[in-house]
Amino acid sequence: MRTFQAFVILLCVFSGAWLLSGPEFYMPGRHDPAYGMYFSGLSSRLLGLGLLSLAWAGFSVKRYAGRGSGKPPPHRWQVRYFLTLMLTLALIGTAYYLGEAGPAPHLRIESGAVS
Repeated sequence: MRTFQAFVILLCVFSGAWLLSGPEFYMPGRHDPAYGMYFSGLSSRLLGLGLLSLAWAGFSVKRYAGRGSGKPPPHRWQVRYFLTLMLTLALIGTAYYLGEAGPAPHLRIESGAVS
């Protein structure tokens, strides 16, 4: 389980760092891959920041749980963790709000193209 958690944290770090550069990114839909969400510019950067903050929250939990004390975390840590998760949800939600929902970019038909 620890290996899987470390893999997910590293995946969030690397993909978040890549998205911070603002590349165009298309995420296919769950039921129909031809229709999904297109992130570019600001929405791509916000998604990257959201993934980085999620990785930080996961790392924070792993670090606290690794102490093995068996005691509940202090109140300050719990508040900080909650605020980090709320920031993550806000960043990812804003990225989805700013992203373009529609067909895949390679399936879009140009307005003046003749088929």
